[in-house]
Amino acid sequence: MFTTKYKIAFCETDPGGILFFAEFFKIAHVTYERFFEYLNLERNYFLDDEYILPIVHSNADYLSPVRFGDELLCEVKVGKIGKTSFELVYKLKNKDKIAAEVLTKHVVVKKKSFKKAEIPNDLLEKLRENQH
Repeated sequence: MFTTKYKIAFCETDPGGILFFAEFFKIAHVTYERFFEYLNLERNYFLDDEYILPIVHSNADYLSPVRFGDELLCEVKVGKIGKTSFELVYKLKNKDKIAAEVLTKHVVVKKKSFKKAEIPNDLLEKLRENQH
């Protein structure tokens, strides 16, 4: 499991002072980017010429409110791994309470043909090492 912290900015809250729901997906994506940096992969999949990793499904459960200035502890672990796809499962915690749970499903796609491809070995190995 990989963890990182994220502090809530005022511009991320709604008129009620609560984190706007869509911001949880942004926070999950920031966590995903930091997680991939932590994996120290052979290639940078965010800028790669051969592969892209689009999110084809996402969902979230909102469990407790988050406010301006709160610092979330963001945990991510690898869920299901298929031949061409993988899931990342996030727990976003505010103090000791889970504020949200987010899931993203990513598919490996060849950038030029936009066809599905098997997960490259360097990525597959790191995903398996971080699967719980």
